[in-house]
Amino acid sequence: MTSFDWIVVVIYCLAMVAIGLAFTRTASQSPEHFFIGGRKMPWWLIGFSDVSSYGAASAPWVMLFFIGGFVEYWLVAWVSWCIWMPIVAVVWAKMWRRLGVVTTGEFIEHRYSGSAASFYRAAYAIHAYMVWAVVLLAYMSVWFTQTISPILGWSPVKVLLIFGGVTVLYTLLSGFFGVVYTELIQFFLIMASGFILMVVVVDRAGGLEAIYAKIEAVRGEDFLQPLPIGQQITPMTLLALILQGLFFAGSPFAGEGWTAQRAMAARNEWHAIIGQMFNCVLSLVVRLIPAVFIGMAAVALYHEASVETPATLWAQMVRDYAPVWIRGLLLASALAAFMSGVSATINWGSSYLVNDIYRRHLRPRAGAREYVWIGRLLTVVTLIIAYALGLAIDPQRLESWALFINSALIVFSLPLAWLKWFWWRMNVFGDAVGMLGAFPLAFVVWFGSDTVLPESWRTWIQQTLGWNLDGLVPAFGDMSRYPFWYGFSILFVSGWIIILAVTLLTRPENPDVLRAFYLKVRPLGWWGPIANYAEQKPRSAMTSDPNKDLWACFWGIAFCFSLVIGFFSLSGGRISMGCFSWLLSLITGYLFFQGATRAGAFAKAQVDAALDRDSRAMIQEP
Repeated sequence: MTSFDWIVVVIYCLAMVAIGLAFTRTASQSPEHFFIGGRKMPWWLIGFSDVSSYGAASAPWVMLFFIGGFVEYWLVAWVSWCIWMPIVAVVWAKMWRRLGVVTTGEFIEHRYSGSAASFYRAAYAIHAYMVWAVVLLAYMSVWFTQTISPILGWSPVKVLLIFGGVTVLYTLLSGFFGVVYTELIQFFLIMASGFILMVVVVDRAGGLEAIYAKIEAVRGEDFLQPLPIGQQITPMTLLALILQGLFFAGSPFAGEGWTAQRAMAARNEWHAIIGQMFNCVLSLVVRLIPAVFIGMAAVALYHEASVETPATLWAQMVRDYAPVWIRGLLLASALAAFMSGVSATINWGSSYLVNDIYRRHLRPRAGAREYVWIGRLLTVVTLIIAYALGLAIDPQRLESWALFINSALIVFSLPLAWLKWFWWRMNVFGDAVGMLGAFPLAFVVWFGSDTVLPESWRTWIQQTLGWNLDGLVPAFGDMSRYPFWYGFSILFVSGWIIILAVTLLTRPENPDVLRAFYLKVRPLGWWGPIANYAEQKPRSAMTSDPNKDLWACFWGIAFCFSLVIGFFSLSGGRISMGCFSWLLSLITGYLFFQGATRAGAFAKAQVDAALDRDSRAMIQEP
C-alpha cells in the first residue's frame, strides 16, 4: 500500500462520516426516522440500498465461482432468489407497507392477540437480534477480514477495530438515512472498482478465449453450465431449492429482513413494489458481472490445489495482479461492501430491541430522543458482540456458513411465510415454535452434533455412562458427503409437522384482532369467516385481485430465471442461448412490470377511494 492508496481510503472513510453528520438531525426526530427514514424512500433508492445490503462485493462471489462455477451460485442462492424476489415485489412489499409498522416484530401484535402475543413479540425481537442480525454480522466480519488482512498484513482484530469503528460512527449518527445514502455511493464504488479489476485480471489471464480453454481443460465444460442442473444439483436438490424459494418471503435475510424494512420505509405501495423489482435486476445480475469474470480469470490463473483458503482468493488476486495505482480504490471498494452490509444490519437489528422491547415494554412513554439514543448505543453493542462471534468462525468453513445463512438457518420456519399471512387459523403459539426453534435445529442438522457438544463432554459421557455420542447427528452441511436436499428435507418437513401440530392443538386468535388485520392488510389466501365478516363492513383498506397477483408472480419468476440464464450463458460463451434467454426476459419482464404496477396502481386507487369514503362518513356524523 502506497501513500496514495491510503489517501484514497481516508477520503472514502471521511466521506461516509460526512454523510452521517449530514443526516444526524433528521434521523434524531423519532424512531421512525432513525429506523425507516420517516417512510420517505423513493423506489430507486430502495433498489440500490437493497442490493448493497445483500452484499454487492466481488470477494464472496469470486470464491463461490472458483469452487463450483455457475452451479455453485444456483445452489447457494440463485434458484431460490429467482423465485422469492419477484413474489415479494408483487405480494409482500405492499402488505408490509400497508401494515404501517417499524419492525417485523410489530407485526405480531397486529396479527395475534393477548398476553401471549405481547410476550412473543419481545422473544421474537431478542431472537431476531441475536440469531439473525448478530450471526449475519459475524459472517460478514469473517469475509471482510479474509479479504482485507492479506492485503494490509494486519490481524483480523485490528482490521475490525479500525474500519468497523468508522461504520459504527456514521450509522449511529444518521440511522437509516445514512445507511441508504451511503449504500448508494458504496454500490457505484464497488461496481467501478470491480470492473477495473475484472479488466486487469482477464487481460493477465490471456483474454476470454484463453480463459474458456483453460476452464474446459482443468474443470470441464460443465463448469460453465448456465442451467441449474448437474454436479451438486440433483433433481431432488432442485426441488428443495424451488420449495425454499416459494417460502423464502418469510426469511429474515429476504422478504422478512431488511427487504421488509425498506418496504416499510417506501413513500407508498407503488414505490415499495417498483423498488423491489429494481432490486431483482441489480441483485441477480448487475452485481455479479465483475465477480463472474474475475472468478473465471481466477480459475485460469490459479490451480485449485494452490488456493488453500478460497475466502482469501480476491485479496490474493489484488496482491498478485492489480497495479499499484488501483489498490487503494480496490481496498476502498472492499470497505464499501463491508460497510454497506454492516450498517444496514446493525440498524435493522437494533431496531428490534428499541421498538419491540424498550419502546413497547420498558419505557413506553419515553421521548423520541431517548429512543434514538438507545438505538445508537445498541448500534455499538451489536457490532462488538458480532465481531467477537466472527473471530471464532473458521474461515475454512465459509462455504458451509454461506449455505447456512442463505438456506439452512430459516428452513424450519419457512412454512410461516405463508401460514401467518394466508391462513386465518394460524396462531401465536405455532408462529413462536416455528421461529424460535429454527436456529438450534438448523445448527445441529447443518454443522452436526459434534459442533454443539464439545469433545470433552462427549468423552466424559462415554466414560461415565458408556454412551458414544460422536457423530450422533452428522453434519449435513458437508456437501461432499450429503446432497443439499437431505438437510433441507429434515428441517422443512419437521417444520410443517411441528408448526401445524402446535397451531391446531392451541386456541385460535381473537376474531376482532383478525378482522382488523384483514381489513388493514387485505392478504390473499384462506381467511374464511374472517373475510366474510369483513366484507360486510366499510373498507378502510385496499383490495387485491388474487388472479392478477398470481400471474404477475409467474411472469416475475420467468423474468428472473431467463435474465439470469441469459447472463450466465453470455458470460460462459454460449451466445445463442444467452440471446434467446434475454429476448425471453424482455417479454416476461414487460408482463411482470405490467402486472405488478397495475396491482400497485389499483391498490393506490382503492386507498384514495377508501380515504374519501371515510372522510365523507366523518363529515356526515352528528
